[in-house]
Amino acid sequence: MDWKAASALAVMAMLCLQPAQARTPAQMRVDIDRQRLASAIQQLALQSGRQVAFRSSLMTERLAPRLGGMMSFETALRRLLRGSGLGFRETAGGVIVIDAVRPVEEPAAPFAEMAKTTPLPTLIVTAQRQTDPVAFTGDLHVRPPAAYGITALLEASPGISSEPGNAGQRALIVRGVGMAGESTTLVYFGDVPIAGPSGTGSDAARTTSDLSLVDVAQVRIARTARSAEHGVGALAGEIEIAPEEPHLGQWGGGASLGLGMQQGGEPDLSASSTLNIPLGQRGALRATAYASRAGGYVDNVRTGARNVNDDDISGLRLIARMVPQPDLDISALLTWQHRRIADASSWFQSLGPYRTDRYFAAPTTHDFLMGRLKIGYGGGPVRLTSITAAYRWSLDRRYDRTNATLLQGQDPEACQRYFGLDSPSCDPAQTQQFADYAASLAPSLLHIPIVSTRLLQELRLGHDNAHGLGWVAGVLIDHRSERLRSELSSYSGDPDVTGELFGARRLAISRDQAALFGTLSYREDDLLVSLGLRYDNYRVASQNDVVVPNLLSGSIDSWPRTVSRSGGLSTRVHIDLPIAPGASWHTQLTRSIRPGGVNTASVLLPDRRTYDGDSLWGAELGFNLHLGRDSEMTLTAYMNDWRDMQYRALSENRSHAYLVNVGNAMILGTEFELVARPLPGLTARLEASLIRADLTRVSDAAPLVGGADKGDSIPFVPHRRLQASLARSWSVGGHGQLTVEGDWQYQSGSWSTFTPDDPDFVETSSFSLFGAGLSWRRERTSLSLRARNIFNRVANLRAVTNGYGVGQTFSSGPRSILLSWDRHW
Repeated sequence: MDWKAASALAVMAMLCLQPAQARTPAQMRVDIDRQRLASAIQQLALQSGRQVAFRSSLMTERLAPRLGGMMSFETALRRLLRGSGLGFRETAGGVIVIDAVRPVEEPAAPFAEMAKTTPLPTLIVTAQRQTDPVAFTGDLHVRPPAAYGITALLEASPGISSEPGNAGQRALIVRGVGMAGESTTLVYFGDVPIAGPSGTGSDAARTTSDLSLVDVAQVRIARTARSAEHGVGALAGEIEIAPEEPHLGQWGGGASLGLGMQQGGEPDLSASSTLNIPLGQRGALRATAYASRAGGYVDNVRTGARNVNDDDISGLRLIARMVPQPDLDISALLTWQHRRIADASSWFQSLGPYRTDRYFAAPTTHDFLMGRLKIGYGGGPVRLTSITAAYRWSLDRRYDRTNATLLQGQDPEACQRYFGLDSPSCDPAQTQQFADYAASLAPSLLHIPIVSTRLLQELRLGHDNAHGLGWVAGVLIDHRSERLRSELSSYSGDPDVTGELFGARRLAISRDQAALFGTLSYREDDLLVSLGLRYDNYRVASQNDVVVPNLLSGSIDSWPRTVSRSGGLSTRVHIDLPIAPGASWHTQLTRSIRPGGVNTASVLLPDRRTYDGDSLWGAELGFNLHLGRDSEMTLTAYMNDWRDMQYRALSENRSHAYLVNVGNAMILGTEFELVARPLPGLTARLEASLIRADLTRVSDAAPLVGGADKGDSIPFVPHRRLQASLARSWSVGGHGQLTVEGDWQYQSGSWSTFTPDDPDFVETSSFSLFGAGLSWRRERTSLSLRARNIFNRVANLRAVTNGYGVGQTFSSGPRSILLSWDRHW
């Protein structure tokens, strides 16, 4: 038996150990404001690291008392439930179940018997460091945050994946929808939608928000758009990140440290600190600072530099909260983050894993500053919420453009432009002279500094009712603008010093949106029926000014300001229907839209300067079943009809990227989730996703994207994903908890174009990754050791061929080990 097999057996053996002793109540610091009972229980679960389950029908509009001080979890929960007619008990799997108090003479039924006679919970409140999602309520999951970024969070979410890009960020693909154009899946941070700049390729989908998930209360992941409930609307899905709000009237804080090592790369380092400062009894300030460094692991064989793709992040967040009266809650957030990526993480398949031959390092920097004011007014079931936000995102991109420049040196049309000829081609002497000129510009640098700003105002009025009718109505006004330069120059040896400039443009892009939205719902026990409507009106304008003509690429002429208008109606019908004790049925019908826009490439014909909006018509059926005592299964089937799909095309000389409407696609998929707790302290999880996404109609733009045709599969969509994990916890010393876990994930390969006949076609192979972890926790302190990609397999997430090189590949990274410490007080 080799060491790998022995290690795997050892992990599995540790996972199956029985608990050493029972849990002993431990004192902890509790800080819960006066609020609705359901919200107070959620806060207690987060602060204590415990898991609580209850039926939404039990939670009335009753207000829970304010709690503060040192006490056990059990004492705190009893005080919250006092006078409510509710009690609680702990299952064999460690889950706290809240239910109506039974008469004294009637013996309490065990959890398994209760499942046979009463509907099971529709909500599970998870603790901050656990990985259990909420029970089945449609497509919405609540996840505890990962420490530094959303990548690890999404790896454990069925139906949603992320793919890296050159700017150090990621594209989000939900159920086959993503890749190009405006973001199809929106990321909200503190109720504010954060959309990346589009740049010269009109492609914001691969510039997802990269704000670190430090001091975050929870993350909600939706696999369909929830546009009728809040925000700016989305085509496919949403990720809502809720930072931890200040705890009123109490001192507190926390700190964390992390140290990681990776095979063949540099170390990873991270640190964060949080301080909660009371401002009297009705206010508080919460300050969080953090810094991290992800060590590089890609080597450059041309320059001899090693580990070129290190990634540094530092940030500061301030949240001030005041509750001057019970029906008024004011929260002001200010966050700043700086990120610098030393070089792209892509490598070339022809050179082998994690090896590149770029001519020089091209760093990317992000500077993000955001302010948000949130006001909630209303003490009863009707509440008015106002969100006012503004942010500025400065993104400075640099690319090694050498390969594209040398290729354009062989372009006959470029030679003709260079000499100003009327004849169709240059003679041999002119061809050689032009090629020599292009070579003299190499190495060449593409520099694109972008400043993106956003101003947003949202008003929502809602009536949240545990029984009967509820509703939400809202209005939104949103303005985004981008100012950018695109400069091509020879590389001087210093990225900050401009060499010979042979092409320069100035671009201005503005996006305006106005929307009305609303949802009407009816609840009765575990029955939920809702109807949501949203109407959006979009206006996008762009202007391109050529400052220095680029004879190589053909970017010579400016073109006037061009405006695109679009809009339409989004709808959502949602039904959760209990069909038997412990079983529920879910149905959902949706229509969502994405606006059209104006391309920023300067070599296009007038009929390609704009592109139309696209839409997604979706249908979803799901079945949820509680199996026995502590097990749950969910099976979901869905269909997405993607119409007028926006997709990225390249100009004929491959110098510019732009968007076209390529046609329609039909996406069919199934998702399976199983969570089982066969033994006390033992949790097993299995998730699977199958998807098929094919074109059903092609437009006249199909030849522009490599000759797409009906029946071709959508690029960059893995058809199969599987994830499995096993975690074992037991008490240590009466106040501590030790957890051992192992996980495995599998993903099938994908390809970069619609058809293998496209010369840019690149295929990635399937992969499997194994990980393991060991963590210890005692009261407010935790220590964990985590190993990822144990067998050091190359997991290729994305591969492309374009003007920057052939077979550029992005991977999940080599074997790594991370040791982290966390302390709260």
